[in-house]
Amino acid sequence: MTARFSRARKVLAVTAALCGTLAVTGAEAAPRSQLVYRGCSHFIAPLCMGLTSHGKTYVLSGAFPPVPPGIGVDVYGRVTGPGACGTAIQVSTWQRNNKLRC
Repeated sequence: MTARFSRARKVLAVTAALCGTLAVTGAEAAPRSQLVYRGCSHFIAPLCMGLTSHGKTYVLSGAFPPVPPGIGVDVYGRVTGPGACGTAIQVSTWQRNNKLRC
């Protein structure tokens, strides 16, 4: 009877190890947010927050916490197309870029 439980423990340990390996592989394969644009943030009338990058202006949508105006930012997410104030970027994350002078 103890041999049966010992075998069951070994099978359970091997199964747990394999599942752990697959979980790590799946997390590494998950898509990461791509850098969409880098530029200076500013207000767009009437109530939109924008980003100017390479001479084009984009609306930042869904940024949390909100992007403050007048700073350099790196925006991650995807371009969603035309919006109320112009071409919109659905922001997944953003970070301040101190190298940009705005």
